[in-house]
Amino acid sequence: MGKSAASVFPEPVGAINRAFLPLMISGIASLCISVGSRSFLATHSCNLSFSSVKGYTGVPFSMSSIFFSCRLHITLAIKLIRKYGYNYLIRYLVVNIPTEDEIVDAYHALIDLEYRKYVNSNERFEDSWHSYNEAIGIISSCLSKPPTEAGEIFRDLLERGFIVRIGGDKYRTLHFDIAYRASNIRIEHGSLRYPLEAKVYVRDEEIPRFDDHPFAALRDAVDPEVYEALEYAIFKDVNPREPGRIAGFSDFQLRAIRALLKGDKRAYILIAPTSGGKTYAFLIPILAKIIEAKLQGGEGEKRVKALIIYPRKALERDQLNKIIAILYRINYYFKHVKGLNTEITIGIDDGETPWERGVRSRTSYRGAICPYSDGSLEYFVASGFKGIRCRHCGRRFDWIYGYREQIWSEKPDILITNVWTLDFRLPSRTIEHDYALFKGLSIIVLDEAHVYQSLLGGNVRYLLKRLKLASSGEPMIVLSSATISKPEEFGKNILDLEPSKEFEVVEAGKKRAKKKVVYLIMAVHPQRSWETAVYELALLLATVFKYRGLQSVIFIDSLRELYRVHSQMLRVAALYYQEPKDHFDANIVADPDDPYNYQVYMKRGDTFDPYNTPIEIYNYVKLHHANVKDREIIEREFVDGRLGVLISTSTLELGVDYPNVSIVATIGIPFMLESIPQRIGRAGRDRKKTLNTTLAIILLRNTPLELYYLYKPEDLIEGYRKKDIPVAWRNIAVKKYHALFTVFDEMARNGIDTCILRTDGRLKDLDEFVYKILDFIDKTKEKLAVLASRTERDEDPPQEVVEDIRRELRAIPKRVEEWRKAHDTILDAYGVLANVRKLARRLTVLAWKIGDRDLERESREMLGLIWRATSG
Repeated sequence: MGKSAASVFPEPVGAINRAFLPLMISGIASLCISVGSRSFLATHSCNLSFSSVKGYTGVPFSMSSIFFSCRLHITLAIKLIRKYGYNYLIRYLVVNIPTEDEIVDAYHALIDLEYRKYVNSNERFEDSWHSYNEAIGIISSCLSKPPTEAGEIFRDLLERGFIVRIGGDKYRTLHFDIAYRASNIRIEHGSLRYPLEAKVYVRDEEIPRFDDHPFAALRDAVDPEVYEALEYAIFKDVNPREPGRIAGFSDFQLRAIRALLKGDKRAYILIAPTSGGKTYAFLIPILAKIIEAKLQGGEGEKRVKALIIYPRKALERDQLNKIIAILYRINYYFKHVKGLNTEITIGIDDGETPWERGVRSRTSYRGAICPYSDGSLEYFVASGFKGIRCRHCGRRFDWIYGYREQIWSEKPDILITNVWTLDFRLPSRTIEHDYALFKGLSIIVLDEAHVYQSLLGGNVRYLLKRLKLASSGEPMIVLSSATISKPEEFGKNILDLEPSKEFEVVEAGKKRAKKKVVYLIMAVHPQRSWETAVYELALLLATVFKYRGLQSVIFIDSLRELYRVHSQMLRVAALYYQEPKDHFDANIVADPDDPYNYQVYMKRGDTFDPYNTPIEIYNYVKLHHANVKDREIIEREFVDGRLGVLISTSTLELGVDYPNVSIVATIGIPFMLESIPQRIGRAGRDRKKTLNTTLAIILLRNTPLELYYLYKPEDLIEGYRKKDIPVAWRNIAVKKYHALFTVFDEMARNGIDTCILRTDGRLKDLDEFVYKILDFIDKTKEKLAVLASRTERDEDPPQEVVEDIRRELRAIPKRVEEWRKAHDTILDAYGVLANVRKLARRLTVLAWKIGDRDLERESREMLGLIWRATSG
């Protein structure tokens, strides 16, 4: 078979192999230039500009600069050959450099090898490892490569930290090794482990590849001028260094884009897996239609053209950054390429959007990032300007609307919000009459639509109908999700439209790429605390981040338990007991295959200081929830790779893109089984940094329902596919609520104070307000018919429901009078009880002084009765 790669090449091979090939090419180029072009350069002052070349956005450069660079590269190449020998040159001329796809496939093949050993050894983690020769054999077989090239791939994985050496000729993949040590968590060496039982399941989950169609495939779907603007803003080849650009489309994306641009249906449902490119599938049609209108000279009256509704504020911020970067490039194109004085505008309207008087300079704007300098965007107030600017470069962004009055009056082209804010805006006189914010709305997008189920789903169904009334038109509706099991049925219930006839489902088909998911399902020992297991897991994952660079998210649904784990347990363990110092103490644990040993994650040159490193590891772990302080800063640091572990509620569950995350832990079974694939979908996205590999840890607590999933993991992983998504649109309380608020909406559109926002007037006379509502019920009957079901028989049509509301409203004045009398009676009773309490206290003191124990006991019993009466 010949020598192994280790015997052919010296040890430092991996340190320079990535740098040597471009050096060699540059050296050859330098020789060619020096031989064939030296006389030419001596007689001509040559400047070559690539500014006319499509895709190049840099500055002109000279041949002399190329000459100098090539001479520098060839000199360095000669030094490297002298130091390490000519084997490097032979190697790069003979051996192919492995592609990223080959490295990913090789890593997945090694995981499959370890999983087979795990299964064949009666689920013993200790036997799940491979030798060097086994790894070379598997890689060679998987990729059809000779042993030398397989050895290079294995060495590459080892250098990048994805292979862990566990002593001698024993190796384990990083994800499998973390699972091994996580399944054996204990607070001290030799003690009982916290997981009573742990099982591993390895699955291949398909992910899309965005090279099914080139970007140019968009040409036949939009006008040439629109395509040119989109290409400038989104196409990767224009500037490969800019993040957020794309090189092509998946088949699903292109089908969705064409369907939305065609727009021959009233609604569309986009179904694709997490990280499946759904955002671009609905964003590109939105941008195409707005760009077309702008290029045609605008549309006169300002109006919101696209309303994008997200279920989480973290998702709002994540998507806002992506959209801002694209709009910055489009607006630059309008101004500097086309010479147009127009811009696409954007704003977020939700509970965190300040009123104009509440805007303060240097306050962070949603944690957003400047698309020009990567600085932080902030509110800025100066003479003649109140808006958004970059803290770093000082650029002002007039096209980002930052406060409520500006959003409502200027009407951004793209408005981001959520259903709860929307429910407060529709019945507002300020919104509907003074600004007519939603009039002329063209498209409504509900991202992560699977969240809208049960009562919330019923409310969203009627909210969309009310939004249609506010728009005075027929806006196209787009639902997007990764976990809608029966989209036709769900769409019929939440949209009240007929499948195929009135709305279309665009679903991702068979994908070519694979993501390897290692599921570790653990049940905590009944005599052990699951909170302790979680903080020990957090220490392990933070250690992995420090030495191997993989980020993690731990989901805990309870806010109280989240703080308990982090503040009371993890903080004490790391700062007071210097954990995980024992895991690095060779006197306590020396065997690298001992699951208590964390030294195996240290690479050459790494150190562990028992006093400072635990503090550093603790600082890599942060909390994340809806109201956490400095939430935007935490998210930015996590994206930038300065934090390693986030312990989060469900705020990071939906749609958020953190490409370096490779490990996701879920503590307990979430309320909705859809949450499991959504959370796991946060990980393994970046092909280079995570090798499209996810470790999904699910920690079961000691309840019969949760322990069931230890033996039926398929019900946990695929359970959401088997169940319907309920939409409670028949619920009578939901119907009454929206029937009443449809009347409120109509009052607001007619300029009547509805007392919803601070600018909508104040309630002065309840009886008068009730009579106004009763009066408008008759005027709104035609509008109420919009709420009626179109696709199924409705047992409680809105006309009947509104009559119930009318009767209840007419009874309100009488009831208020009864409540007022009851309130006065209660106040009088409390006054009497207060006097009796004072008397009982004095009697107790008197009885104690005169020594009458019976009287003292009776007085104390009376005080107890009074306390229970007033506190219950």
